[in-house]
Amino acid sequence: MLDIFSDFLSRLPGSPTLSQWLILAVGTMFMGMDKAGLRGIGIIAIPLFANALGARVSTGVILPMLVVGDICSLIIYRGHVGFSYLKKMLPMAIIGLIAGMLLGNIVPDRIFLLILAVIVSICLVFMIWKEINGSDLKLPDNRLIHYGAGLLGGISSMLGNAPGPIMAAYLLALDLPKKIFIGTGAVFFFIVNVLKLPIHIFFWNTIKEDTLRLSLTLVPMVFVGIALGFALLNKIPDKLFRLLIILVTIFGTVRMFF
Repeated sequence: MLDIFSDFLSRLPGSPTLSQWLILAVGTMFMGMDKAGLRGIGIIAIPLFANALGARVSTGVILPMLVVGDICSLIIYRGHVGFSYLKKMLPMAIIGLIAGMLLGNIVPDRIFLLILAVIVSICLVFMIWKEINGSDLKLPDNRLIHYGAGLLGGISSMLGNAPGPIMAAYLLALDLPKKIFIGTGAVFFFIVNVLKLPIHIFFWNTIKEDTLRLSLTLVPMVFVGIALGFALLNKIPDKLFRLLIILVTIFGTVRMFF
């Protein structure tokens, strides 16, 4: 049975071995935990997939699984959405997707990741300062900040399926309740990821029949991750939740530098 599955894998993009597939399965589980509400932890999956399949191919394999996770997240948190923030972010996020599509053929991935890491680091400093000094310090309700978060979220999502640290930093800095934080992110990610599908299919040609077959083998691990993440989330107090998001965002940001 294992030989049959290994032979099947050898005919898929990147020809992953069984051990590589197991690593991808673990990464997919983290993506599911992210969709359950442990925002930012999905960034762990990005380098795992990129190393196994190559950066560009991996984006096409990951995206369908992200959409599946987004749908689950929407169902779970459908009544907890900050639409006022989405209205400010989404138009610029769409522009960010277009910019990311164009930049994908111009700016090297490494340079973009370094720029992104610096921006997220600035957000992290704000988040940590806020936690140390209490809730009196709030992100200004400035349109430029909302537009900037949407733009960077769209660009980073298009180029590397990695808007998690930026959106986690932005939404957490708004001091939103835990479920509103998760639900607002769920709607944002779902809309952005669905809009990316035609770009990957028709322009970048990174979603094809063979990449979908690999995605399909990993989809069950999305559900495992969602179940595990949701179980953990229900036991985490708000204060600890905020600390966990900060720690995961730090990890994701450090990973961008190396």
